[in-house]
Amino acid sequence: MQTNDQKFFQGNNGKAILLIHGITSGAAQMIPMAKFLNDYGYSVWCVNLAGHGTFPEELLHTTYEDFINKAEYDYKYLQKHFDTVYVGGLSTGGCLSLYLAAKHPEIAGIIPISAPFKLVRGTFMTDTYPEDQIYFHRPMAGKVGLFKQYHIHYEDIAVNIFKELENLMAVVRAEGFIESVKCPAIVIQAKDDAVAEPESSNEIYKRLSSEKKELYRPDYGEHNIVLTEGRHEAFRRTALFLESL
Repeated sequence: MQTNDQKFFQGNNGKAILLIHGITSGAAQMIPMAKFLNDYGYSVWCVNLAGHGTFPEELLHTTYEDFINKAEYDYKYLQKHFDTVYVGGLSTGGCLSLYLAAKHPEIAGIIPISAPFKLVRGTFMTDTYPEDQIYFHRPMAGKVGLFKQYHIHYEDIAVNIFKELENLMAVVRAEGFIESVKCPAIVIQAKDDAVAEPESSNEIYKRLSSEKKELYRPDYGEHNIVLTEGRHEAFRRTALFLESL
């Protein structure tokens, strides 16, 4: 079984970025973005969500509070070593970037990517499973290109974890929560996202209280834009935004 090890890229500009992957995936998912931003001098840490990057059984008892606590721990660890810390993430990781920014106003900026306020119906994350079904099988076979190299995940996924994502989304979209975020933010989501409702990014952008904020909504790029052809412009815009701060 392939596993996801957390990965740190040392930079030279004294600033750090915490990158958090999406649910059911792992730290490797964010490596292409990390390498790109590292070339700009940033130290970048790709971390695992709680319950990820080890063994499938871990997700059986992982909650959204565990997601939050792990993200808090990872952010505070970086904060001990860097005066300037940014937080970004894909999907669930994007929601956690918003959560951390709401709780830690000292965060220098956030990069929520494909962060869902709602999920598109009809995907494996929104299906209704029989009460006695514990796992959903999602094979690694057939992946090509960057997805084969970096989209590493459990092949047997505990179905209870999707409810935990719903719980996290409910916290983040609660009235007044996003409005409490005032740090700089670049919000990224492709219009052809078939997992997170594509209007999520518009709502996040409108509700942010940040004086400096940017919205990037390309026509194409899909939910996992950090691994598709859409990544090039998304990464470029992220770097330019961070360099402007």
